Amino acid sequence: MLEGGTFLANEINRATEYSQNTLLDPLEEASIGIPHLGRIKADESFFFICAMNPEELSGTHRLSEALKDRIKVWIKLTYPEKATELDIIRINLPEQFMVEESELELIYSIIDETRKNKVDIEVPASIRAGIAIAKLLGRRRYLEEKGIVKQKESVYVHLADITKHVLLGSIKPKPGVKVQPVIDRIINRTIGG
Repeated sequence: MLEGGTFLANEINRATEYSQNTLLDPLEEASIGIPHLGRIKADESFFFICAMNPEELSGTHRLSEALKDRIKVWIKLTYPEKATELDIIRINLPEQFMVEESELELIYSIIDETRKNKVDIEVPASIRAGIAIAKLLGRRRYLEEKGIVKQKESVYVHLADITKHVLLGSIKPKPGVKVQPVIDRIINRTIGG
C-alpha cells in the first residue's frame, strides 16, 4: 500500500456487513488509520480489486450501496471456454490420478449440462464440481491399480455414481424442484443410463 501494489479482496460478498464497512474509509480517503501508528496514506499507484460470488449463493451478503459506490469499475465474468475449463481440471488433478481425455470431456459435458438447464436449476455446478468429479474418478482408478479396490467396474458406472454425489451438493434446484431426478436426467443425457 505504501509503495503501490494491488490488494485483492476475494469473495468480498462473503464478508459480513461490519467487515465490508471497514473498507469504506480506506477506499474513499486512500488511507487507513492504524492504532499506535496513525494514518497511513496509500501510494497513488496502489490499486484495490475485489471479486464476488453470484449473489444467489448461500453464505453471501449484500454489498452496501456505500461500498458499491466506492468500487469504480464492475466487470461481469462468464464461464471460461471449454478448453480453459478442461485445463483447469487437469492442473488440479494430482499426478498419480490418471483421467483419460475422453473422461474429462464427459465431466465437462456434465458440468455444462447443469448450466444449460435453466428450467430446473437455479445455481449450476461450478468448475470446482468438475475438479471434484475428476479427482474422485482418478482416485478410484488409482486404488484399483494398487489393488486396494478389488471390484472393477465400468468407468461409466463410477462416473455416474460420483456425479450423483458431487452434484447433490453442487447444484441448487429451483424452488419446488427435486434435485435427484434432475441429476438423474443429467447423467442419462451425458453418460447414458
